[in-house]
Amino acid sequence: MKPNERNQRDKRDKRKGYRTGLVLKVVGISYERLNYWAKIGFIKPSVQEGGRQARRLYSFADLIRLKTAKNLLDNGISLQKLRKAMDYLKRCEPQIKEPLSQLKFLTNGRSLFTLTGDSGKAIDILNQNQLVWSIAIGKISNEARKEVKKWDSTSD
Repeated sequence: MKPNERNQRDKRDKRKGYRTGLVLKVVGISYERLNYWAKIGFIKPSVQEGGRQARRLYSFADLIRLKTAKNLLDNGISLQKLRKAMDYLKRCEPQIKEPLSQLKFLTNGRSLFTLTGDSGKAIDILNQNQLVWSIAIGKISNEARKEVKKWDSTSD
């Protein structure tokens, strides 16, 4: 193949999707891991799955899903737990088509939480819809400081 033809083919591929080599660099995972995830159906390339003559091509949303999954794995969530969580979200929240690229996640390395529409609530998705409330300590601290000043000044 001539260099000019290769450049034109590369440009066409970029418009359609991202090649495996670039995905590996951007996401920071091994080819083996990427291949395994595609093989088990965890995260497949959405532009083109590949095959005998075709290369895998990933969309930008695929990159986000891959980076999110890698980040959660790096922070202690096992692939088994992550798959369980994604299965749960797809089953119980069908309006969310791609949880890894649409939701915000929180983890302590043992559990995985996702934020709900209510900014003060999160769902523990590994414990199947267990609600968790967040408490703004800063707000509580400010309120307590005001109360102390109020009551402290009246006791004089």
